[in-house]
Amino acid sequence: MNRVLLLSLFFTAFSFQSCQTNDPENLHNEIMAIHDEVMPKTGEISYLYLAFRKKGDMDTTLSLETKNELISQANDLEAAEEEMMVWMNDYISPFKMDPTKSKESIISYLKNQKALITNIKVHTDESLRKAEKLKKELSIND
Repeated sequence: MNRVLLLSLFFTAFSFQSCQTNDPENLHNEIMAIHDEVMPKTGEISYLYLAFRKKGDMDTTLSLETKNELISQANDLEAAEEEMMVWMNDYISPFKMDPTKSKESIISYLKNQKALITNIKVHTDESLRKAEKLKKELSIND
């Protein structure tokens, strides 16, 4: 009996989740939640890539390898920020879409946008993690 109840609860939860991800408003809210988590990090990104470039340009004691690492990390940070800016500029809220679009095409678009913003989040987080490690290794002060 417990097994039937557990399976029943699982399928109910799965069905509920499927319904949620097929609702444009819920998908939009999920997308915006990811956006809202990433967006505040752009200030730190800007600070770090400028600090890395300055350190690479000004510190004559750094090896060529370290300078290249700073430039590479600065470029990666800048790319992460640019991805976010491009995504924000291109994103179309379902509330602003052509009302003649089918629900299926809206949901497909939103699922694609959710994947894009999720990839941006992963890139941003990974880039910041590496940058913070490099910042600490090179004693770059705030």
